[in-house]
Amino acid sequence: MSSVKEYMHELWSQIDVEVSFVCPHCKNSTATWLKVAGDQETHFEEVACEFDDDEEGWTVIIRHDENGWTAELEDAPDVDVTIKVDDSNYDGWDEPEPEPRAYGIFAGAMRDWKINVNELSTVGGAGSKNRLLFVMLYSILEVYLSDAIIGAAMENVEVQRKMLKLEGLKDKQISLATILDRPDIVREMVKTTLQGLSFHKLVPINGVCESAFGKPILPRDKDDRALVIKSVDKRHDCVHRNGVDRDGTSHTDISRDYLEKLGGLFGEMAETLENAIRDQQAKRFFDNLE
Repeated sequence: MSSVKEYMHELWSQIDVEVSFVCPHCKNSTATWLKVAGDQETHFEEVACEFDDDEEGWTVIIRHDENGWTAELEDAPDVDVTIKVDDSNYDGWDEPEPEPRAYGIFAGAMRDWKINVNELSTVGGAGSKNRLLFVMLYSILEVYLSDAIIGAAMENVEVQRKMLKLEGLKDKQISLATILDRPDIVREMVKTTLQGLSFHKLVPINGVCESAFGKPILPRDKDDRALVIKSVDKRHDCVHRNGVDRDGTSHTDISRDYLEKLGGLFGEMAETLENAIRDQQAKRFFDNLE
């Protein structure tokens, strides 16, 4: 089987499993969903405890045989590991395409968010309401970036061509026989790779936008750019650490002014991407007329 066929077979045979256990180091319960190949008997997966920054992670051994699924920690076999398998059968289901009119939906969500900031936020930067509004802002941007980038790639072969430079795709080779069997294989591979990205990690997403659409989306102003980049770790701390960084320092600067400033920058980033996508669509339209 060629490397591409092996790659696609691995994708199509994947099963979602959830493993959960009490971290032997910090004693907190941790759980995560993993994708494993359903036709392999043994898997080794790295699972990090989100509460323990001192540990690099635990190697979970997942086994599958005729008796079912089991899991254990490689370095702590006495720890009970619970595994839950999502065996839903999605065969025959049409996977939905990214939401059309992504920018319009983003703009509407931003209007609602600004109303919430005016009504719910506190002037100071230490309140839980402000942290909630901060995370909501990130979610609005993430959804837009995901729908806009994946949607643009799915309808434009030139974008797909540029996406082939992404990690996980740049070394793939496809045989002519495979292309005959699956004419949309490149499109499927690009879509699967993009769906595996974390769209809140704005620096790598900025690189994807610059490579595929010719425009970086991070602010050009040095101070604004630094504020946006620093907000990525701040988001992680608000989602996973109750607003406290790994040094134990609380984020007390998420003020109303900070929210409004970051919201404005996120709006400019979305507008930059949208204009780049539209410019590319216009170029494609006029190229097709020639």
